[in-house]
Amino acid sequence: MPDFDFKEFTPEEDRIYTEAVTKYREAITAGKTLKQAYESATIADNALEKIIQADFLKIMIAERHFSQKQPLETIAKDLAISMDLVKDTFGRMLQEVGISAANQFGQEFGTLNPEAPKTND
Repeated sequence: MPDFDFKEFTPEEDRIYTEAVTKYREAITAGKTLKQAYESATIADNALEKIIQADFLKIMIAERHFSQKQPLETIAKDLAISMDLVKDTFGRMLQEVGISAANQFGQEFGTLNPEAPKTND
């Protein structure tokens, strides 16, 4: 199972993140494509920009697919992106949720690995 490191944002990064997502949302609401939405916000830090853009696509998929029950094909068409990108992102989202849930379970209840060292506390 792959590990995911979720970035912890500084207050400044959090502000940039919030502003960018707001601009992206406004662009999508105005009928822009995902690429055009991404162009609506300038982010100097390329690594941070990639994280925000990836998260925004996950947000769009979550809201439209899970909340609004839109098919993935419709989301791809509306955002003018490939179906492969939507499927790959959707798959990563499910992996991240599964890993987060497994980690939370492990923290609360311990390991299910029968070969793990046993403690006697």
